Amino acid sequence: MKENILQLLEELGIEYREVAHPAVFTVEESNKYLQDKVPVKNLLLEDTKTRQKILVIMPGEQKLDMKILATKLGYKKFQFAKPEVLQQSFGVAPGAVSIFGLLHPGSKNVEVAVEKSLLQANELGFHPNDNTETIFIPGSAIKKILQSTQHHYKVVDLS
Repeated sequence: MKENILQLLEELGIEYREVAHPAVFTVEESNKYLQDKVPVKNLLLEDTKTRQKILVIMPGEQKLDMKILATKLGYKKFQFAKPEVLQQSFGVAPGAVSIFGLLHPGSKNVEVAVEKSLLQANELGFHPNDNTETIFIPGSAIKKILQSTQHHYKVVDLS
C-alpha cells in the first residue's frame, strides 16, 4: 500500500518526506517522536442511523464535538467506527487511520471533513496505513489528494 501512496504523491507533484518511528496510537504518543510537527487527528466516524462513514481530519490537540460536527454535516448523531469497520473501509487497525486510507477500495463511499486551519499548514504528517511511519505533506496537498481519490469532502471550522 505504501508504494501506491508514494506513487500518488509523485503523480500529483506533492513534495513529501518520510520518518520512521516506533508504533504510535495517539497524538500524545506521536509527539514523543515527532516534536516539530503539527499534530493531526484522523478519526473514522459513522452516522448512527444511515451508517455513512466520515473521515475527520483535524488538529491533534483539539477535542471533537461530535454533535456540532454532525449538525454541520447534516447528520443526526455520530459514533466512532469499530475496528472491523476500519479494517473493511481502510484496511487498517486502530491507530493507523489517515487520509491515505482513502486509497483502499473499501473507502469508496467514505465522506471526508477537513478542519480548514489544516489546509494552511506548512507540513502535516499522516501514517501510510502503518503507524510505525509518518509521511509529511503540505496542508495544501489535502485537497489535491481528495480530488484525485474522488471522495466527497467538506472543509469545516471545528474551532
